[in-house]
Amino acid sequence: MKKISSLAENAILAKSRAMTCDILTAEDYSALINCRNLPEVVGYLKNRTVYSNAISSASSVGLYRSRTEADIRKFNLERIADLASFENAIGQKMHEVIFLSYDVSLILNCANHLDTNSVSDFSLFTPKAYFKNSLLDPAALESAESFDEFYNALAGTRYQKPLDIFKNGNAVFTISSLENALYRYLCSETKRIIKENFDGKDEKKLLDVFKMNYDFKMIESIYRMKKYFPNEALDFSNIFYTGLSAFTPKQTLSLINSKNSEEFFKLLKSSEYGKLFDEQNKDRIEIFTQTALFKENQKNLRFSVIPEVVMFSFIGLLENETRNLIHIIEGARYELAPEETAQFLIYDNLTKGE
Repeated sequence: MKKISSLAENAILAKSRAMTCDILTAEDYSALINCRNLPEVVGYLKNRTVYSNAISSASSVGLYRSRTEADIRKFNLERIADLASFENAIGQKMHEVIFLSYDVSLILNCANHLDTNSVSDFSLFTPKAYFKNSLLDPAALESAESFDEFYNALAGTRYQKPLDIFKNGNAVFTISSLENALYRYLCSETKRIIKENFDGKDEKKLLDVFKMNYDFKMIESIYRMKKYFPNEALDFSNIFYTGLSAFTPKQTLSLINSKNSEEFFKLLKSSEYGKLFDEQNKDRIEIFTQTALFKENQKNLRFSVIPEVVMFSFIGLLENETRNLIHIIEGARYELAPEETAQFLIYDNLTKGE
């Protein structure tokens, strides 16, 4: 029996697919990578794309790049938050996962600034809708200068308990261990929300969407550790690992214990994700994984009839677009040739109106 009404199904599908009309096209990307400098990039975005209302009129050259990137991040997070708020308004529950993920991003962003003279910039590009749905105190988190202050800033929230392992000395506090603790909690909540609101093939497919996202992040983590820290022993504590995975623990250990990159990629090729990977991108792990994820999101967006799968696939494409635009801005900043910038971009011929 379905746990989501036909009216809600149609509304979410229509809303998500309508929002794809503003996704940048291959023609947009071709024009953007051929812009000679940042003002030309900004001019194209303002005059030819949905970003016309996103980019501020900041005139200081020193602030322009960073402010433009912040404007783009904030604009796209607002688009995601609008979709989440819409899903909430029609009585569904998966918006909770979106806002929980923002909580995790805020906490990690602030943790990265502990013991430094800088503060988190999360609030610069966080949509207002997020703060309406969060019980966190950004000011307290951003001003924390030690773990104890950081821990106390989470008092009364659902996130303090997952950090007890660091407070009681059962685990060493590092950014990677904090990330794992928070994402394990996020994944446990994601599974709970999905199982309470979906069943059958809808439940399975939605769980598969999240498994793929976290598995690819884990793959990137293992590969980077092997590449940059080849002499460090790997286990579940020093890689990204949430437990929400299509890999069994034994299969994950095989990846961790692979002797070299060739063995590592051979194991990936034999996994259920093998057919998604483009072999020519093996040496660029993020391009390798994100290209596969992009293709899967495109396929789901076009062909899936499961509303929340379509919603999260659109979100995945929008997050990819944000990364693409940041790469284009950086390419313009450093005056890279168009073909050099293009190597960092992931896009296809998904055209407006399709």
